Amino acid sequence: MFHAPTTEDYKAMSDLNRGIMKFEGADSPKVVTISTVLLLGSIAALIIWALQAAYALN
Repeated sequence: MFHAPTTEDYKAMSDLNRGIMKFEGADSPKVVTISTVLLLGSIAALIIWALQAAYALN
């Protein structure tokens, strides 16, 4: 079922498919775009929340 990665496995993988993202398609443009939108959206939401909490905006 699962086996330790060999040099043959690494030859077929892109650099972004290593580490914790060891599945096919981990570096596809669709997945990268979705991840980027979620990450940046979360950061923006936290900044907005922090500004509202600190300065009582609205």
